[in-house]
Amino acid sequence: MPDSATPSELGLRDRKRIETRNRIAEAARSLALKQGVDGTTIEQIAARADVSPRTFFNYFESKEDAVLGHTELDLEPATLQAHLAAVAGEPAAQAVVDLAFLVFGSSFGDEHERLERKAVIVRFPQLMRRQVARMTTVAEAMTGAVRTILERDPAWGPDAATPQAAEMLLGMCMTGLRSAARHEGSDPEQVRAAVVASIRDTAARIAAA
Repeated sequence: MPDSATPSELGLRDRKRIETRNRIAEAARSLALKQGVDGTTIEQIAARADVSPRTFFNYFESKEDAVLGHTELDLEPATLQAHLAAVAGEPAAQAVVDLAFLVFGSSFGDEHERLERKAVIVRFPQLMRRQVARMTTVAEAMTGAVRTILERDPAWGPDAATPQAAEMLLGMCMTGLRSAARHEGSDPEQVRAAVVASIRDTAARIAAA
């Protein structure tokens, strides 16, 4: 992944991969809700999603992960470093918003997916532990990446780039992204601009108070 690629270009490049991942997750949830998690096989999920079982494992480690619909992209250190390179030089708020786009694609604004994920957890509570573990892993990886962004930003620097600051900024960005996706439409540029403007306005008002 070239360092010079922009978030928009990366989104276009990864669109097919995101669509395939979402299709597998949707197939897994649909089958599980119809016939149960235990009664659903990876072969059935792959067939419904029109991929091979081998391709399935390129996206999910298990059928349980597919049923939960973990649609964020690879969070391995090398991938996150490539994402961080793509947003290098941007102001912190913009960089964190763009990082979230790179990692999550458009899934943060998918209300249908959120409701379906909630439905499978309610129906199959044994998946909750796996869901919590995954959310913890994602949060730790993203918080670490955001700390790197803050450390590189002259307005912050290493001393101010605490875990608490990173968690707070990431939380603001993710909440803003979900909200903007619902109210601003699906255009990534509009969503990003709305979120960054909201964060800057909020920060200015807090500072003024």
